[in-house]
Amino acid sequence: MTSTMKSTRLAQGISVNELARRLEVTPSAISQLERSEAEGTIKLNSLREALAAMGANLRVSAGPETPMSKYAPYRVAESMAESLMKGGDPTFALRLLTHGAKEIVDNPDAIDPMELELAPTPLPDKRWDTLMRATYARAIPGQRKPAWTRTSRLAEPWFVSQFPFLRERARKTTPDHLRRLNIFIDENSLRRA
Repeated sequence: MTSTMKSTRLAQGISVNELARRLEVTPSAISQLERSEAEGTIKLNSLREALAAMGANLRVSAGPETPMSKYAPYRVAESMAESLMKGGDPTFALRLLTHGAKEIVDNPDAIDPMELELAPTPLPDKRWDTLMRATYARAIPGQRKPAWTRTSRLAEPWFVSQFPFLRERARKTTPDHLRRLNIFIDENSLRRA
């Protein structure tokens, strides 16, 4: 299902033990809550309390399901978080992101504006979260971008690829909007992902 609790915990650098202390439960209870969320059996009140203990809130909304709904930023972020937390291939997370953003660019009138406004849960890795928000900031049409698309520069340069030849190409071909954020990715990799 979702990984909002775990993703929020990791994004904020909160350990299982620390969250357990804040909620006055055992660390195994936190692990069980995260598993139950992933399985889709968590009680909303339990999720709400866990998020509140981390300074976050739960927002639930309902709207019509459209073919473009799967490209809404909050849905793409959920899929990316799941992929990244399972230790999967980061290339898959990049594919999810670039495909979702491309669909928004190619079909700007087909997605419900409310789905673009809904802030995604922060990804567990600040670098990926910054890349996701910056990518959607470029993809979402119009002058007024949702507040959640604002990003800040990473403290250290991040090369998305671990392959030396792609890292070298990224030094030369990274788009300026990502370079300013200290993110380096070969422009071709960004398009082909």
